[in-house]
Amino acid sequence: MMGPSEIALVNRMRFKSWSSIGQELLAVLGIAVGVALLFASQVASQSLDGSVRQLAGQLVAGTQYQLDGRSSEGFSEAIANEVRAVPGVRAALPLIEQSATVIGPRGRASVDLIGADPRFARLGGPLLRRFSARQLAHQRAIGLPSQIAREIGVQAFQTANLQVRGVDRETFIGATLTGAEVGKLADSQIALAPLSYAQSVTGNAGRITRVFVKVQPDQDHAAQSGLSRIAATHHLNLVPADNDATLFSVAFGPAEQSEGLFSLISAMVAFLFAFTAMLLTVPARRRLIELMRAQGYERGDVIQVMLVDAFVIGVLACGLGIGIGEILSVAVFRAEPGYLAFAFPVGSPRIVTPLAVIEAVTAGMLAAFAGVIAPVRHIIALPLRSFDELEARGRGLGILRVVVGVLCVATTTAVLIFRPSAALGGSIALVIAMLALLPLLFDASISAVRRTLRPFGATPARVAVSGLRASLTRTRSLAVAATGAIAVFGSVAISGAQHNLEHGLDRTAHEWNMLADVWVTPPGEANTLGTTAFPSEIANRLTRVSGVRNVGLYRGSFLDLGHRRVWVIAPPQSARGPLPSGQITVGNIQKANARLRTGGWAIISEAIAAEKHLHIGDAFNLPSPQPTTFRVAGLSTNGGWPPGAIVLNSKDYARAWQSTAASALTINVAPGYSPLTVKGGVARALGPRSGLAVQTASEREAEWTRISHHGLARLTEIAHLVLGAAIIAMAGVIASMIWQRRERIANMREQGFSRLEGWMVLLLESLILLFTGCSIGAVFGLYGQLLLSHALTAVTDFPLVVGLGPVIALTRVAIVSASALAIVAVPGYFAARVGATMVKPA
Repeated sequence: MMGPSEIALVNRMRFKSWSSIGQELLAVLGIAVGVALLFASQVASQSLDGSVRQLAGQLVAGTQYQLDGRSSEGFSEAIANEVRAVPGVRAALPLIEQSATVIGPRGRASVDLIGADPRFARLGGPLLRRFSARQLAHQRAIGLPSQIAREIGVQAFQTANLQVRGVDRETFIGATLTGAEVGKLADSQIALAPLSYAQSVTGNAGRITRVFVKVQPDQDHAAQSGLSRIAATHHLNLVPADNDATLFSVAFGPAEQSEGLFSLISAMVAFLFAFTAMLLTVPARRRLIELMRAQGYERGDVIQVMLVDAFVIGVLACGLGIGIGEILSVAVFRAEPGYLAFAFPVGSPRIVTPLAVIEAVTAGMLAAFAGVIAPVRHIIALPLRSFDELEARGRGLGILRVVVGVLCVATTTAVLIFRPSAALGGSIALVIAMLALLPLLFDASISAVRRTLRPFGATPARVAVSGLRASLTRTRSLAVAATGAIAVFGSVAISGAQHNLEHGLDRTAHEWNMLADVWVTPPGEANTLGTTAFPSEIANRLTRVSGVRNVGLYRGSFLDLGHRRVWVIAPPQSARGPLPSGQITVGNIQKANARLRTGGWAIISEAIAAEKHLHIGDAFNLPSPQPTTFRVAGLSTNGGWPPGAIVLNSKDYARAWQSTAASALTINVAPGYSPLTVKGGVARALGPRSGLAVQTASEREAEWTRISHHGLARLTEIAHLVLGAAIIAMAGVIASMIWQRRERIANMREQGFSRLEGWMVLLLESLILLFTGCSIGAVFGLYGQLLLSHALTAVTDFPLVVGLGPVIALTRVAIVSASALAIVAVPGYFAARVGATMVKPA
């Protein structure tokens, strides 16, 4: 075993020039970017999931079960007394939960209003233990997390407006909850109130939505049996106390998988940046290996030096990457709830787990060892040979590379056709194909450039092309081209797939909101999907407004179906097609809509149908407040809601939910009137204190689109980060290559070239390399876009519009090439100033 001092001495032989140090730093930076992407995306995902689990844990800790109502109107509070009478039940803690909007001087916030029974202060989780039973029983006030209070401009012991179920009431802010009191739940979108007060402001006197049950440790079976009888009698769900965390995991799963897929591909791109940067160091490592063997070092000594080299690079890169990832997770990859806040009290705390650090560091260290060992493994394995022998051996691998490239393209195609959900494997195969075919494509491109420039006879152009074709610089040229190809591949594939996803969601927002000209709904982002009920009697008033042709009752809510919290949509039968044509995936849209209008039929998402093994025409029982049997009229997308959607008609919904309440009023405008005019008349008819918002279809569509894009913010951030990393990586690799060209520029100066001509040669070489590598990456990136788009469709069931984005590809090629060239123009100028006497190799 070599000692540390001897290893350090050997490595000092390689770090005699600043260019060698710069190349190693580029490799460190590439790995660090990959580590940062993995770490930041993991923290953001775990933070969202953790916020729901924290709320569940702090609210229901110590309870084992809950009886959950199937609608926002809940069930009779008297059922809690039935639960307390069940053998084995130690405590039954009733609770009411409603979506609400709190309005202060500086704005509004959507919250999950939780009204708790006084017993929670003694028997429930730590969230409510700071309140006494007397406070929970008698206070007519709400408690707000301090963050929400600051956002809307209120403090403790001040008043604010509370909008619940279409009614606007003034409320008293009894307390602001800080992190010292409720931990990370201070970042959650909740509001706390005594049960009696919450029942009063929601208009649900004597009703609750859940009962949390604490059982005796040795009587679980008896308690569960009694609870099951109560649940069956009253059509309630008997589920574990922390069931919301399970439901959220299912809802967040598709988004988490898509973001994870994007993050892994982005990290792969970043690690490949590091690998191609290390290719620039291969000549130096070859010389080091040759020198060590010439001085009598054994193969084991060489391997030991390489492993130490990889370890040092990995440690530096992982340390830097975790630091950058920490910044990204705070400033860029924020844990945004997005559309998930429609159905869950999702907050935005930042939760860092040891697993996130371990995964990122492990990936970084593997990338470092692969990057150091892989390019020189055949040199270490072979007896000492000359560079000419090694180059000849490399040329003999050309045919093998082509065969590998073709096979990998075929593998990607098979994944695309038969199993798009395995897109990560398909993307890796596509990258391998691109790198395997790169030398052939690169030579063909350089030959095409040479033929194109031949008629012009420009000396700098001829010299630049001949320099790129030289065997001595081929490895470095291919490394630069590969970096550009990888950079643009990642950017085009991710940005293109994200564009397809946004296009599909935009189409969904347009189609659903064009069901009517004007919409009346409870306000707030949490009600974008129209799931908050309010009394429907108000519709009679609006029929008398000038310009109103008809008013429809739109109904909808979330319903727990197994481990899915599905979105139930019930447009009025008079709607312009209860299901928009772009949402149907299996079945005939005209026939499906006709069946919906008839009644007794439902259209369900493909994911739900697959889970329940349902086909068109099959009957299924919907576990609504009044369980009802429907037949499947067709299969659809999930409408942008990951757990899935079920479409009924409005009358069927009222029957199954045993409620006449509406969640929106749809208004069609009479001929000769504009939606804006009718909107104003409707708003005046409702009055300023109605607690309802009036929007035209286009206004509601814009809000829906904005929120759906908000939920995809991290995909956008990943795409932008990959583009930025691509520019930096390309600029760094090109700058390193230019610095290594100084010897060649010195020889050109000896032959009479001017400083300007030398600079032009460097810039032309850089431009050709950039454009060639980026163009190759763009072509493969378009295929990657197609693969990722189909993967998102398979994984998320979102309504994507799958297509290619040539404009995106051309834009990325132009941005990366122009930006990198602009960055390296200055170091290129200084490199071109080298004197004619500079003849020592870099």
